[in-house]
Amino acid sequence: MKSEYQNLIILKLRKLRMEKKFSQKEIAELLGISNGQMGNIESPHTKNKYTLQQIYTICTELKLPIEQIFIEDEELSTGKEIINLLISKIIKYNERQ
Repeated sequence: MKSEYQNLIILKLRKLRMEKKFSQKEIAELLGISNGQMGNIESPHTKNKYTLQQIYTICTELKLPIEQIFIEDEELSTGKEIINLLISKIIKYNERQ
């Protein structure tokens, strides 16, 4: 299973995908994966998750800065250097369960 944080990131990407009017099928084609695998990634009940390369590809296609995926607005006001904050969030996302 995915961690709570991994599911949070995937849910955020799903919401942004839908706001930008992209279907699961379109994102699956962009990433070169099957529709079934795409469904498994977006399901909180499977272990499948996006790779960092896939997240980068989605952000590029949807014209989103990658930090928008990993960093919450309120975290930006903590005074932490954004690059260090982003790296720590990416490491957290990439941790195995």
